[in-house]
Amino acid sequence: MANQVFATVGRAVLAALLVGPAFLMAQAPAKPSPAKPWTMPRTPDGKPDLQGYWTSLSFTPLERPEKYGTREFLTDEEVKAIFEAGVNRSYEFTFANSADTPVYDATVYALDAWQNGVRPNRRTSLIVDPPNGRLPALTPEGKARPRRRGQGEDGFDGPEKLGTGVRCLTNGGPPIPAGSGYNNNTFILQGPGQVVIEYEWMSKTRVIPTDGRPHLAPHMRFWTGNGVGRWDGDTLVVENRGFQPEATYMDGNPATLRIIERFTRIDADTIEYKYTVDDPSTWTRPWTAITPLSKVDGPLFEYACHEGNNGIVNMLEGARAQDKAGAARPESR
Repeated sequence: MANQVFATVGRAVLAALLVGPAFLMAQAPAKPSPAKPWTMPRTPDGKPDLQGYWTSLSFTPLERPEKYGTREFLTDEEVKAIFEAGVNRSYEFTFANSADTPVYDATVYALDAWQNGVRPNRRTSLIVDPPNGRLPALTPEGKARPRRRGQGEDGFDGPEKLGTGVRCLTNGGPPIPAGSGYNNNTFILQGPGQVVIEYEWMSKTRVIPTDGRPHLAPHMRFWTGNGVGRWDGDTLVVENRGFQPEATYMDGNPATLRIIERFTRIDADTIEYKYTVDDPSTWTRPWTAITPLSKVDGPLFEYACHEGNNGIVNMLEGARAQDKAGAARPESR
């Protein structure tokens, strides 16, 4: 009961604290401050400094809800309402424990979205092209392609039957995830001729050369693809290809999928992260999304994929117990 009261009062206070200042900052006219003019920070070799901890967490959906039509931006009132609702949902999910659930202070473990630097976004969708803010139609090949294997969809005969996420290998990407709900933090490090991007989610690290070298041979494939970067003015452009067949973004074709990322630092606390997905054998046209990367204090926390690393063992042991009991095994789909 006490926990429920704390959750109700706490989420209201947090919504008021967060929506107010964050909303005003997001909606304020973009006027340069004469007292604190912002200058693009640069590394010793003159490149824009993208280093630090950033979060991609957003309450904005990938696809635009149909009710908005072709409207790209929300009104001030809509932004405030959507952000407040997102904060409340996140807080309720974290703290609305039932009476028989162990209660602890989840804020100690940074389990709530508001602790991860989520900020208001005026866009009605992350997708900005096509203009309707929605994914293009699938090609006939894209429609016919089997969906990626999920948790036990191909049976529980062994760990190889389980999806890559269940096996703690990868959940796909790039692009940087924007709506996973947790572990959305990213650490960027730069050096001469390379950029390193470390994900909190799945503890992935990408080492991206920017020294002009070409992509690796097509048969060399990686969970996060083979990314090669270059600087286009003050924007870091990274072209990714060479994905493992089991880990292509949104079940794309590993032979034709390209993901082009663009990182542009637009102020002291924000990187505009723009990515284009180009896979002519999956979608009828390329599509592009934009999401802000907001500066946070860090550090990156451990991504303990399975508590005690027992998840897969428990699944397989449960399946063997079903076998012994003569229970029907999950059908392959």
